[in-house]
Amino acid sequence: MKRLSYRTVFSKYSLSCSDQLARIAYSSYKAIRITFSKWFPLKDHERWHFEDHYFKDSSSCDMPSGFNLLTKKPEDGFLSLKYIDFFDYLPKEDLDAFKKALRKFVRKNSITPYGSFRTAKDEDRIDNMGRYVDRQAFSNLHTVRLTHNKYLEQHISQVSVSLRNLSSSFLVVKYRFYLNNNFNKHFNSICRTKFYPYTDICRRFDIPWYKPWKFGKAIHTGNDARQKELYTLISELKWKALKELECYFPIYFSKNHLFPPTFETYATNIRPDNAKENQGFWDSVMLESHPDYAPRYNACVCWNYHCSSYEGIKLSAYCGGNYSESSSLPEIAQYELSNTYAVYMTASSIRRIAERDIAIYNKRISKAIRKSRTSLVLKVRVNVERALYHSYRFISEFTGDTIDFDDIHEFKNHFYKDSSTTLSCLKGISENIAETKKQIDTFLRILDDAAEYGSSKSNMNLQLSMMIITILSLCVAIIAFFNGEHFNFISFCEKVFALFQHK
Repeated sequence: MKRLSYRTVFSKYSLSCSDQLARIAYSSYKAIRITFSKWFPLKDHERWHFEDHYFKDSSSCDMPSGFNLLTKKPEDGFLSLKYIDFFDYLPKEDLDAFKKALRKFVRKNSITPYGSFRTAKDEDRIDNMGRYVDRQAFSNLHTVRLTHNKYLEQHISQVSVSLRNLSSSFLVVKYRFYLNNNFNKHFNSICRTKFYPYTDICRRFDIPWYKPWKFGKAIHTGNDARQKELYTLISELKWKALKELECYFPIYFSKNHLFPPTFETYATNIRPDNAKENQGFWDSVMLESHPDYAPRYNACVCWNYHCSSYEGIKLSAYCGGNYSESSSLPEIAQYELSNTYAVYMTASSIRRIAERDIAIYNKRISKAIRKSRTSLVLKVRVNVERALYHSYRFISEFTGDTIDFDDIHEFKNHFYKDSSTTLSCLKGISENIAETKKQIDTFLRILDDAAEYGSSKSNMNLQLSMMIITILSLCVAIIAFFNGEHFNFISFCEKVFALFQHK
C-alpha cells in the first residue's frame, strides 16, 4: 500500500506524469499547428478542437436568494461550513496512550473559555469508557484553540475531542473542527463568484502522451469549475487538519493507509425548491440531487460520496436552521447530526480495510499454496493475522447495537417507499460486516488447510524414510545373525549405497 499523501487521497483532479506531459505536448502541437495554418489550413475538426467560444453560455449558476424563517422575509443567500468531524477507532487497551496524547494536545494549545472543565479525577474517569457501554452519546473530553498551526488558526476557531462506545473492545473518537467566519467568507465568495466553462484534453487509454493530434476534448461547465474550486479548498483544509491531529494522536485509520471518514455540516438560509438553476447551484457545491430529507430537523444528508481508494467515507449535512424562535430542535439537530452516523461510518471504514487486505493477501496465499511450502504458508498466515488483527477482532464482535436508530426514521427519500438511504445503510451495516467475517473465516480456513496438508505431507515423507531405515536395519541384523563373525557391516553398507546410486 502507498503511503498517504495529498495527491493519493484527494485525487479527483490530480494529474499523472503522463497527463502533464500530454498537456504540454498538446499545447505545443496547437501552437505549431495554428502558426502553420496559413500554408496548411485547419480542418473542421481541428478548428473545433482549438476554439472554445462555443461553450461560453455554460457559466455557473448564481447563488439563490435566502429566506429568513424567523423574520419571514427574503435575504441574501449564504452557505457556511460549520463543522468537519473526523472519526477514528480506538482499541480500549490503548486508552492510556490516548489519555497521554490528549494531555499533550491540551498543554501544547489553549483551552477555550467555555470549554469543558475537567479536574484530575475527571480525567481518570476516562478509564471507565473501557468498561461500560454507552449506546447513544458522545462524551466531550476537551475543547481547545490551536496555537501552533498558522494555516488552521486562520480558518478554525476551536477543536473538540469526544469518545463513545463502538463495540465491546473499541471506542469511536470524534475530532470536531469548528470553522470560523474568515473561512466562510472565502467559502461564500467562491459560491457567489461567476465561473465560466473551460476545456481540457481527453485521451483514450491506449493513446500515448506524445501523439497530441489523436487527443479528444473534455468540456467542463462553470458549475464544474466552482465544484473544483470548493473541492480543492476543503480537501486542503482536511489534509492540514489530519496532519495536525497526527502530531498528537495515534490515528488508526491513517496507520491502515486510509484517510479517516469525515462528516461535513453546513448551515444555509436557502430553501429547497425544484428550480433548474437552483439545482445547478447545489450540484456546484457538491450536494447531490436526491439527498435524504428530514422536515422536522430542516436538514438533508448527502450520500453521494465519490472517493479514491485512499479516501474515507465522506457524508455531508445541509441544515436550514430553526423554524421559529420557540423551536430549537433544528439547531440542536445541526449540532448533533453527525453523531447519528458516527458508528456506521467508523464500522464501514474498518470493514473496507478488512476487505482490502483480503484482496491483497489472496495473491500471496495463491503463490504460497502453489509452492507447497509449509513454512511459506505459515509465514503468510502470520502476516494475515497481523494485518487483520484489529479489523477481524472488530467484525467478530460488532452487532450493530451501538447504532442510535432514534432519529433516522425522520429522514425520507423519494427513491424509497417510507424509507431512506440513511435507514437502509445503518440497518444493513451489521449484516454486511457479518458477510465480511465469513469471507475472512473462509480465508483463514484455506490457510489452515494448506498448512495442515503441507504438515501431513512432511509427516508421511518422514514416516516413509523411517520405514526404509527400519527395513534396512532389520536386513543387517538378519545377515549378521546368519554370517556371524564373517559378516563385514561396512562392506555391506557400501554395497547397499552402491546399489541405490546405480538405480
